[in-house]
Amino acid sequence: MKKLSSFLSLLVFTFSIYHARSSVLPMSAEELLRASDAAFRGKVVGLSSFKTPDGLIFTRASLRVDERFKGTFPAILQVTHRGGRVGNEGQFDGLSPQFKMNGEYLLFVTRGADGKLHSTQGFASAILLQPAPAGSGAEFASPGQDELNEIRALTASGPASGADFSDQAGEIGPLEITGMLGNISSRFLQCDRGDAIPFLIDSNSLPAQFTLAQVTNAIQQAFGAWAAVTSLKFRFEGFQSFGKGADTIFPNDGKIRLQLTDIYNRITTSGTLGIGGRNVLSNPLENVGWDLGGNVAGNEFGKTGVGYVVLESTNSAMQDISTFTEVLCHEIGHALNMAHSSEVKTSDPLLLDSIMYFQAHADGRGARLGAYDIPVIQQIYPSNTPPFSFDRVMDVTTAPSTPAVPGINQVSISGYDLQSASLTFQTANGTTDNGSFSVAGNTVEYTPAGYFLDSDRLDPSGNLFYDEINARFSDGTNASPYVSIRVVSLTGDSDNPSDGIPDYWMEFYFGHSDPRASDKSRATDDADGDGLDNLQEYIAGSNPTNAGSAQRITTFNPGVLQ
Repeated sequence: MKKLSSFLSLLVFTFSIYHARSSVLPMSAEELLRASDAAFRGKVVGLSSFKTPDGLIFTRASLRVDERFKGTFPAILQVTHRGGRVGNEGQFDGLSPQFKMNGEYLLFVTRGADGKLHSTQGFASAILLQPAPAGSGAEFASPGQDELNEIRALTASGPASGADFSDQAGEIGPLEITGMLGNISSRFLQCDRGDAIPFLIDSNSLPAQFTLAQVTNAIQQAFGAWAAVTSLKFRFEGFQSFGKGADTIFPNDGKIRLQLTDIYNRITTSGTLGIGGRNVLSNPLENVGWDLGGNVAGNEFGKTGVGYVVLESTNSAMQDISTFTEVLCHEIGHALNMAHSSEVKTSDPLLLDSIMYFQAHADGRGARLGAYDIPVIQQIYPSNTPPFSFDRVMDVTTAPSTPAVPGINQVSISGYDLQSASLTFQTANGTTDNGSFSVAGNTVEYTPAGYFLDSDRLDPSGNLFYDEINARFSDGTNASPYVSIRVVSLTGDSDNPSDGIPDYWMEFYFGHSDPRASDKSRATDDADGDGLDNLQEYIAGSNPTNAGSAQRITTFNPGVLQ
């Protein structure tokens, strides 16, 4: 037999009705050049991610330096940013560019306190240079070409004096990730069950320039803007002293943490008003690609474990309550999986008017979504919510001849949906190490490959199994996150034919393994007179010799079932 691893009362409210980035203030090419330790044009030739002992994920990008504007470099320079993917976990950080392998960039960099290089203004100072349209005669498409031309004009007499980064040499490959987190998007799952996403506020981070009423109103408006057009709900869970930056807390508890002032100096880039991000759990199934966040209209999602927002409330632009509210709404969008409408300057009114435009508008709009934002967020959190289900485990009885007892070696998988009662059940990737699975309707049955001696019982809350099959429900448009049905024990019943109850259970409760009429130990007997026969007691996990050991409703009041 094989075993496999595998604010106060004012804030108590509920609204019913991918990428983490930051809001920045505009900086000209000249301002960026002056604020940076170095600047260059280069091509990404290597990407890799790593995880620190405290659980933070970073990505190293190696860029071949093709054109120098400020500073001294090795032939290949390494820059490091928060965010990336390691195994099945990913993190997005609001200060980080999303480098693409073989992408060409105009990059402005600064040396951090840890000695490593990072983009001076995050993504806004890592400008992707796209190929120019055929026949245009230009090197790159605008606006990247325009910004490159500005820098070339500013350094026409030669590279500006800057720092020496010879100690930050990078290397070509190996390619360990695709971009910062590939194309994996993620969702909070509470809305699929009609539940609210809890949020916490760092009690030490309330902005000094605003009254409690102003801050409360800003939070309500910011969350309310997203809730009004989606299935999302939010619930204030209280104040808490985080003790460190909200962007470093990853308990994967499904909550959003708000740090309304950057009291731990998490924002180190020039002109950045806030950062928003999330931790992602993603484990796509082989062959089918199902993931932990379900499928919305054909798009597969990872699961958002936690979201965060950190605001630079001391910045002069954030002294205006409407701008504070706008930036807060923008960063919450990132925690919810919204990307920027544009990461470069644009005159497109649809992108420019978006709450997710990379630069803060600071025009008094507050938490007003644009025409771009609404259909995008609805692709993540639609009014037609995906179904949901739950993992199950199986304790399997084996015998000289395969047990043929209803309820034994079978489990019914229930699917739920807020809009539809008509769901389709699907299974995938069943293993056959110690037996095989079969499916009838939404009932999964396991047939052991033989008569086994009793195995260890694996932890039902873990991920080990003797065999496993995955399943999900679909409403025809959206599909639930996949669930796991695991065989966690294989036990023997020496009876032939088997009554489905293993010997160890009979010996524990009745002192012998063979069913007898004398002590009412047969499967159909009710030894303790509680209305459940012994087979039902075994399936339920209750004591067949104690009438008090049975599942009964003892209290039934509105909202309470005991």
